[in-house]
Amino acid sequence: MINIGFIGLGNMGKGMSINLSKNNYIINGFDLNSEVFNELKKYNINQMKNIKELTENSDYIITMLPDGKAVLKVWEEILMHAKSSQILVDCSTIDVKTSLLVQKNAQKLNIETLDAPVSGGVVGADEGTLTFMIGGDEKTLNNVKDLFDIMGKKSIHCGAYGAGQSAKICNNMLLASTMIAVGESFELGKNLGLDLNKLFEVLSTSSGSCWAINTYCPIKGIGPKSPSDNNYNGGFSTALMHKDLSLAIDAINQTNSKNNYGLSTFNKFDELVKAGKGHLDFSNVINE
Repeated sequence: MINIGFIGLGNMGKGMSINLSKNNYIINGFDLNSEVFNELKKYNINQMKNIKELTENSDYIITMLPDGKAVLKVWEEILMHAKSSQILVDCSTIDVKTSLLVQKNAQKLNIETLDAPVSGGVVGADEGTLTFMIGGDEKTLNNVKDLFDIMGKKSIHCGAYGAGQSAKICNNMLLASTMIAVGESFELGKNLGLDLNKLFEVLSTSSGSCWAINTYCPIKGIGPKSPSDNNYNGGFSTALMHKDLSLAIDAINQTNSKNNYGLSTFNKFDELVKAGKGHLDFSNVINE
């Protein structure tokens, strides 16, 4: 039976690892917050004492970490104990430069790697409906595709190493910008005296239809249940979206891309974080 090492068992990693365990994979987990195992143990997820123990007892290793600095540190430790037969997959959302660096370091040791950031949020992680944006060798992807099929509904091979991270940056910049536009559309509709439920019915089935309306509507009581119905608690935090937009701004500057809306969106989220709202779901941006 295949042993999967999973490092980073927070809101996203928890659901992903549970789904793998439910499909009869042996999961060896590690997280700096050992309390996560109070719940995970009932799903037969083994608590490893450290990264060394996890690496030595796993065939494949998945990392789901908060930023590039954490990925760099963890992968350096993994590579001290890794074997050439292993495959390393990073599902974190980080800058392309760091992603390429850690994968290059692994490949020097003849260890196969993939960058595979995700979209779909905590709900997608829990329900196994994530979309994976994958960069790396197609042969490597085929070797672990079963894992992606369990954790998500779709895995897209975006290109060579780093392409997954590039695609994720573009996706989240669009999502953040769209969320602002959705909020402004509902604000205009309210001021025009429209029934917002009727406006939702129009927008969700017309040319303005998008994920931010259909699945994650930022207006309380409108559409499917979302963080807006829980005072914007839970979901994907504003601080994490701000981090992802920071990566997009870095990429814009590095490539000399023209992206006025992206910059405006980043500034909006920057204001939210500075106002102490980083812990709230990113859809609370419509209230600014």
